[in-house]
Amino acid sequence: MLSEFQEIESTAGAQKAADLRKTLHFLMRHQFVFAGDRGAAIAYSTIMDGRFRNVIDNFFDSCGYRVHRDHEAQWAGIVAVDDEVPLPKMKLDETVVALVLAAHWQDEVNVGAVEDRATVVTTLNTLYDRYREIVQTNGKNAMAPSRFHEILREAAQRSLVEIGDFDPDERDHEVRIRPMIKLISGSDALVRLERYARHEEARQPADANGAGDA
Repeated sequence: MLSEFQEIESTAGAQKAADLRKTLHFLMRHQFVFAGDRGAAIAYSTIMDGRFRNVIDNFFDSCGYRVHRDHEAQWAGIVAVDDEVPLPKMKLDETVVALVLAAHWQDEVNVGAVEDRATVVTTLNTLYDRYREIVQTNGKNAMAPSRFHEILREAAQRSLVEIGDFDPDERDHEVRIRPMIKLISGSDALVRLERYARHEEARQPADANGAGDA
């Protein structure tokens, strides 16, 4: 890899080589880049630059990631090839929220309710209500709205969603779900949510018996 960086520095210049390094660090830290986001211009233009495509792809391939690019929706990112790659592990509540986001995005896509760049517009309260319905149907306590909002903010750091300012009249935030969410949750988010619900429902009798024996 060092020789490839040196070649880029000699052919494209030191600044482009520096931009390439910044882009690799950006993707390792945020996983995705969405054109137009604050601070994302260099990373997006570099990862989409054909001159650097092989270097970027080979670098992440050696680390166990596959690079995804969508020129039409103007985003790019990296996804682990298999479970052995040490990506940050999501907690159960974070995983369920990601599945809720993906299922909502897919439902809206299925009926054509999408905005530019394949984004889906909804609200924080709508997403939280959907999440709460899933967990409370199975007798579980839902996380607090503040925790749900915190997880969404973490997703925004990875460019998976964009959260709007608080609307004091509606007492809500607009949330734009971006198409990269399908890579995080898989193409079967709704199926996995239903599987989670069935799993939690099946656990209830055992949990109840355990509590009774205590």
